[in-house]
Amino acid sequence: MRFYTDRPTSADGFLTGGRVILESLSSKASLIKSLRERESELDWVKIVEQACNAALDDYRRGQKEVQLAEVDVKNHVKWVVTPGLLQEQNPTLIYGPGNTGKSWIGIWLAVMLDSGESSCGISVEPQQGKILYLDWETSEDEIGARVTMIRRGMGLQGPSTIWYKAMSTGLAQDIESIRNIIVSKGITTVILDSVASACMGEPESAEVVLRTFGALRTLDVSSLIIDHTNKEGHLFGSVYKFNASRVIFEARKSQQPDDDLIVFGLFHRKSNNSKLIRDMGFELSFEDDTAIFSRKDVRDTPLAEHMRVADQIAALLRRGAMTVPDIADELQKSEGHVRKVFSDNSRMFVRLNDNSGRYANAMHEEVAESLAPQGGSWL
Repeated sequence: MRFYTDRPTSADGFLTGGRVILESLSSKASLIKSLRERESELDWVKIVEQACNAALDDYRRGQKEVQLAEVDVKNHVKWVVTPGLLQEQNPTLIYGPGNTGKSWIGIWLAVMLDSGESSCGISVEPQQGKILYLDWETSEDEIGARVTMIRRGMGLQGPSTIWYKAMSTGLAQDIESIRNIIVSKGITTVILDSVASACMGEPESAEVVLRTFGALRTLDVSSLIIDHTNKEGHLFGSVYKFNASRVIFEARKSQQPDDDLIVFGLFHRKSNNSKLIRDMGFELSFEDDTAIFSRKDVRDTPLAEHMRVADQIAALLRRGAMTVPDIADELQKSEGHVRKVFSDNSRMFVRLNDNSGRYANAMHEEVAESLAPQGGSWL
C-alpha cells in the first residue's frame, strides 16, 4: 500500500508505503503513525481503515462473473509465437538441466518479440506492447550483452526496447511493483528466469508453486517461464508446475569442448490447447561478439536420443528399411517395445511384403510398393 500527496515533497509527492496486513490492528497502527509523521493534518485513521476495507472487499469479490457466450472454437487460441510456442495470456514453461542454454533461448524469443522479426522458422506476431525480463539468476550486464549479440546476429540496428528487472524476492511478494511496471510500460509478455527462484520457497511445495502461478495469472499477460530439472532429469519440484503451465518444452543441448557453437533441441512435452509439434533443433554460433541462431534437424544431431521413440525409429528408417531386431539393437530397446511403437503409430510406418520382415517410413502407396517386388502393406 502506497500513499501520495499533491503537495510538494522530497519524493515527488510520495508519503510512505509498505506491506500492510489488512486485518491487523498493529500493522495499520504502524502505517498511521508513519503517515502522521509526514502529514499531520489529515484523519489517517479514517483514510487507512477505508483503504484497507476497500482492498479487502475487492479481494473477496474476485473476478466479476460473466455469462458464457458462443466462441469461435477454431480461432479461440491465439498464438504469440508459432509454431505452438507461446499462447496469448498463458504460461509456457521451458525446462532443462543447468547450463543448457535455456536463457539464450528465452532471450532470443524476447528479441524476436521485441523487434517483430521472425527467425529460423519461428514466427512472432507484431507486438502491441513490450517485453519484461524478470531475472533472479544473472545480471543486467549479462542479459544486456546477450540481447546485443543476438540483435547483431539478426541484423537489427540500435538498442532493444526490452525492459529488465533484477529480482531478489519471490514473484508473489513483489507482484504489486511488477504490476505497476506492466501498466506503466505497456508490457504484454513477461519472461521469468527462473521459476525456482521466483517461487522463493520449497519448489516441492504445492502451496508455494500455486501461489507463484496464481500471482502470475493476475498479471494477465503472456509469459515464458524458465526452469530446471532434478537429479533424475525430470521437471524439478511440485507437479503443479506441470499442471499450471499450458505449454511445456524440454530443452537439451549438445556442445563439444572448445566448440564455438551450441546445438539446442526443444522437445514438446505438453500442450493444453493444441497438438504436440515436432521436435525443433537450433544451432547457436558465436562470431566477433555476435550470436547467430540457425535451424538444425534434431534427427541429425546427438540430441536425437531425446526424441520420442517413434521419431527415433522414423529417423533411423531414413537410411532404408530395417527389421524389428535390427531397430531394437540400434536403439537399445526391446523388440516388444519397438513392435508396440509400430502398433501405436500405425500411420507412420509400413511393413514390406517381401518376406524380409522389414519396415519403412509410411509414404505414398505406390512408392512403398517400389521398395519390394510384392508391394507394401500399411500397419
